[in-house]
Amino acid sequence: MCCVIIWITYRIILNKIKFSSCKESASNIAYLATLLFCIHPIHVEAICGIVGRADLLAAITFFSSFLMYDKAMRDTYFSCLYLIFAILFAGLSMLFKENGITVLGFCVIYELIMNIQAKERNKSGIFQGFFGNIIFNFKSSLRVLCLVVSIVIMLYLRWFIMREKPIFKHTDNPAAFNPDFFTRVASYNYIYFINSLLFVWPYWLCYDWSMGCIPLIKEYTDIRIMFVILLYCFGCMGLLSVFNGRNRMQTKRLIILAFSLVIIPFLPASNMLFPVGFVIAERILYIPSAGYCLLVAIGFHKILQRRPLNISRNIMMVVYLFLILVYAIRSYQRSFEWQTEYKLFTSGLIVCPLNAKVHYNVAKVADANGNMTWAMNEYKIAIRLYPEYYQAMNNLANLLKNKRQFVDAEFYLRKAISLKEDFPAAWMNLGIVLASVKNFEESEKAYQNALKYRKHYPDCHYNLGNLYLELNKTNMAVEHWFRAIQLNPKHNSAWTNLLALLDNTDQIDKALKLIPQALQELPESPSVVFAIANIYGKIDEYSEAERHFLKSIQLFGQYIKPIHYSNLGVLYHRWKKYDMAETMYKKALEIQPNFQSARKNLESLKKLRLRIKL
Repeated sequence: MCCVIIWITYRIILNKIKFSSCKESASNIAYLATLLFCIHPIHVEAICGIVGRADLLAAITFFSSFLMYDKAMRDTYFSCLYLIFAILFAGLSMLFKENGITVLGFCVIYELIMNIQAKERNKSGIFQGFFGNIIFNFKSSLRVLCLVVSIVIMLYLRWFIMREKPIFKHTDNPAAFNPDFFTRVASYNYIYFINSLLFVWPYWLCYDWSMGCIPLIKEYTDIRIMFVILLYCFGCMGLLSVFNGRNRMQTKRLIILAFSLVIIPFLPASNMLFPVGFVIAERILYIPSAGYCLLVAIGFHKILQRRPLNISRNIMMVVYLFLILVYAIRSYQRSFEWQTEYKLFTSGLIVCPLNAKVHYNVAKVADANGNMTWAMNEYKIAIRLYPEYYQAMNNLANLLKNKRQFVDAEFYLRKAISLKEDFPAAWMNLGIVLASVKNFEESEKAYQNALKYRKHYPDCHYNLGNLYLELNKTNMAVEHWFRAIQLNPKHNSAWTNLLALLDNTDQIDKALKLIPQALQELPESPSVVFAIANIYGKIDEYSEAERHFLKSIQLFGQYIKPIHYSNLGVLYHRWKKYDMAETMYKKALEIQPNFQSARKNLESLKKLRLRIKL
């Protein structure tokens, strides 16, 4: 939809400006520019990432607003209606993405360009031309005034809804938080150069450009300043092409519009108006890329005009098609990188090896895939690149805790807390580590701190209940497990421990009252169903117990343990189904031959059957 709307937009601009005397030629330029837009690799993030849906919808409404405004300029009878639709579409675009409102600024530029053209056309008659210009300028001024008023109202409503500016961290946009004026300005301008480079040569694409991906320019001798100068030299060349007397007026106007379509939608992301929460965001370039594609098509058309020979024109056409092919292959390749988190995060290591967040995300994926060694190494690299990365410290401590390296885990958790005291996850994990080394008093304090900074924290209540169980404070354990279930009714571990404790402490009546709710919340939880089976078995409800035991064994699948068969064997043993009991005990011993409970019960069963025979 975006590509079709942009193709229509190109055609309207080219025909309105009369860039080419031949309508077919204008259509060809529009088609070539749209073809480049369709397959530009910079769009992959906006298309393949679900967050980019906002950018696509913003682009659709952005260009729909422009098309409505163009109709408002041409239509005599329904001009006001089209103008209202243009403003409404601009408002929708802003709601999808903040830079959508810039379409009204682009419409102002478009109005001015068309106004200049009208003056040039009306030079044939002095009185008629003067009168015509007055009428046109009045309508034009009225439309521009409506646009400006709409911009002010929309911005006010936007800030009114937000109430306050969003809060960003210095890691999101390091340049914006740097106190040195030269560093800020130089770094911003270098970022502009990188954005421009991504238009021309979109090879270095990354899902996250924050956290040191682009080091700040702090010295006048930094060689990257040369690239900033190069960018402004290109900008000056663009201005010269506008003021160049050899260029037709139509070409100048078209170049101004194309540059405006690049620059104006990019302004909200430029840090000029206000600091933004990112360094580079490829999806933000979706709308500005339409201006870049139009510039390329204009330049290609001018080259063809200066190469009248068919051979030269064919060569240039092959060059343009080769550019399309290169961009298409890169888009195809980049789209595959967006298929999974693993591919996406590891691709970022090539482009931004200095980005701590990239290493952090790679570590999370490695951990999810069971590669703990790689995950720990990546977390350590992330912490080395950004020594205040408390989230990475917390996650690394969890891995160390799982490997029972409690001393190192405690070190990283205390360091994370020292950097961010109100970090409830770190406090809870510290409580788990301290409980593991039998430091129960400090562990309880850590859990209490976690609950102080996060009131509704079911996992913390669950772990605190485990601590009280360890301390033999069963009533407090039950209380906190109940609290965990209240906050998260599907907390599997809290339900399992609660039912098991009520069973072990002979609070059967209380457990029976909870069973319907537990089954309603977690009907397919093997551990909960197994705990319920034990409770029914204890009160000699053999049929119910058997049904739940068999269901839990089925649900456990490959994760089944010998105790699951052994407990079912005990049920059959008490039920006097001795053959089935023997089968269950043997199955338990197949899984773990030295499982003493099953072995003893099996020997007891054999003796019992021998006595019966005698």
